[in-house]
Amino acid sequence: MTTRIVLSLLLPASLGLAAGLGAQTPPAPPVRQIGAVTAVSHDSLSAVTTAVEVAGGRIYVNDIINHRVLLYDSTLGSATVVADSDPASPNAYGARPGTLMPFHHDSALFITPASLSMLVLSPAGQIARVMAMPPSGGGGIPALIGSIFGTPGFDTQGRLVYFSPIRMQMRGPPPSDGPFAMDPPDSAYVVRFNFATRTLDTAAVIHIPHSHTMLNRDDRGQMHIAITAFPPSTLDDWAVAADGRLAVVRGRDYHVDWLGSDGNWTSSPKMTFGWERLGDEQKAALIDSMATVMQANMDSLPARMQRADGGTGNAAGGARTETHQAAPGAGGGMVMVFSGPGGGGDGASGGGPPRSVQFNVPTVVKAAAADVPDYRPAFGQGSVRADRDGNLWVRTTTIVDGRPVYDIVNSRGELTDRVQLPQFRTIAGFGNGVVLLGVRDANGVMHLERARIR
Repeated sequence: MTTRIVLSLLLPASLGLAAGLGAQTPPAPPVRQIGAVTAVSHDSLSAVTTAVEVAGGRIYVNDIINHRVLLYDSTLGSATVVADSDPASPNAYGARPGTLMPFHHDSALFITPASLSMLVLSPAGQIARVMAMPPSGGGGIPALIGSIFGTPGFDTQGRLVYFSPIRMQMRGPPPSDGPFAMDPPDSAYVVRFNFATRTLDTAAVIHIPHSHTMLNRDDRGQMHIAITAFPPSTLDDWAVAADGRLAVVRGRDYHVDWLGSDGNWTSSPKMTFGWERLGDEQKAALIDSMATVMQANMDSLPARMQRADGGTGNAAGGARTETHQAAPGAGGGMVMVFSGPGGGGDGASGGGPPRSVQFNVPTVVKAAAADVPDYRPAFGQGSVRADRDGNLWVRTTTIVDGRPVYDIVNSRGELTDRVQLPQFRTIAGFGNGVVLLGVRDANGVMHLERARIR
């Protein structure tokens, strides 16, 4: 169990790269700029991960770093705190990141892993009702976070659709007499949860980035970990369209597969994309840059692991963790100490005696040239979003003037528009005919913007 916890923090989350050339397709539309910004908030936010427009033009915002949910009025001029990090608050956010998503277009749903509940938020900022979360055995809490895993949504039958990784479980410790390889599957599930029957089924299988980790223990029992820095590889991405259909954008040849309310799949034609062939020098540069960035990420791991506990030492499942540098003379690296729920670290409170594992900062290994695809991808992981008007927005790898180009794909899977956001903007959500953006100003303050799509 200890090894599984450590590995879950170490396995890299990388972008994906698709390669494929198809038959002749219609010319791509010209790239244009997004429409005018019509409203800007003035509050200080740490992050705008998700924004959901509800009835009356009000907008819910998940300020995930500050652990709070706010409801803005239609002008974005004022906001009401609906949930925050104060434990004494009647609507506490919790110590772990929550997920905000649209619910029936006139309300929002806030998923709080800390309380294992899903709160239906009314347009007036009230909790209309509380729903139980799907079982964690189906991917549950981690999969519902969204982000690179796709945005959860509801299909035509009211089932919650979300990403669920194919989990590789380790039984017992890795062998101590030699290296042990961890090669998780390069596929994952998109699943559907039926609230009425409390059942879970698989809607689709998608291709995800590959990872490879080697573990080895030395004669002192210290664990050494080596992670391969793979350049982006071929993958798929998904979203729940406004009409409730599941849309899977296939990376290999850039087309959309649709799962309708009748349970049947249909495929749209391949879409136009300017595939760029990668030469040997470009492949080598990709390998070097990926390894450099990932090693820097691993070097900062001790500090990030401590921040993940929020200073409380509470890990998933109620276990208590402590992370610190190994004592001088102990061989370097890091030590993690685990005790069960309710345990004080000494076993006096029923949590059992603490257990520890010591390991070095992971070493990053460069990928082989054969691991780099021949063509640059059309998109990466977590790039597909669905708007309120029935379109898919795909953040492509095409860069113009230092900014990515979004392909807008209609409900028939046709590429109809290509847009760019102003600098320093990210998409947080959509309203009717508008896109909701997070923007960080020159002072480092995050704001919410509403802009017309056209």
